[in-house]
Amino acid sequence: MHNQQGFAAILILALLPILVSGLLLVAAMMGFLQLDLAMKHTCRSEGLRTQDNVRPHLEKLLSLNPRALKLKAQWITAQVQLKAAYAAKNPPLIAAAKLRVAQVEAWRQTLDVQQKQLIQQSNLQLQRGHTTTRSHLFRASRESQSRLNFLTIKTRLHNEPIPRLAVRPDVPDIAPTYSPEPDFEVRQALAQRWQYRIALRPPLSNFLKADFGFEKACAVTLTKGPLRWKTKITTAKYSLKSVW
Repeated sequence: MHNQQGFAAILILALLPILVSGLLLVAAMMGFLQLDLAMKHTCRSEGLRTQDNVRPHLEKLLSLNPRALKLKAQWITAQVQLKAAYAAKNPPLIAAAKLRVAQVEAWRQTLDVQQKQLIQQSNLQLQRGHTTTRSHLFRASRESQSRLNFLTIKTRLHNEPIPRLAVRPDVPDIAPTYSPEPDFEVRQALAQRWQYRIALRPPLSNFLKADFGFEKACAVTLTKGPLRWKTKITTAKYSLKSVW
């Protein structure tokens, strides 16, 4: 019995470093999961909020296309009438036709300004959302570091490009119609990408040399729904593994 108890004690002592190492590894992974969830939640919530603010501008811009087509048709008609008035050498008709051309051109200029303002407002929203998201990601990383003082966590954010409203004019003209660009969802995506380096701090690192590296990303875009545009969490140009 004495020999069996001694053997059990020796076995427990032999397994103790493995058990401690396993517990530390689990603690390290739980700490990483907390940080990862906080970072992704921050990135996605800010991205959804920003794209939700951009969506009305996009919808309004595209809703102006029928007016742009109508004014273009009126402008062509006015030009034809002006040429006919000159051909008829009728001064009153020429004056009336010139007035009509100027009137339609003024309407088109007003519409062109409205379209450009919607695009500019969208781009400002995307720029602010991009900057705010990066700031909040830095803060989430610092807060997680302060809570997980048994880990050394180094987070590096990559410089992802700031998207612009992914539309293009159908023709190079005043007050043109606008269409979504090819690969709209990818070009429109408000994306962030970051890297983790995680290690245990002393004295815990004396039991387990844990050093992990991960790369993560999140992206939020707009997509065309059955009735209207809506926000969408997407993989954009990143792999599904890094996004989720």
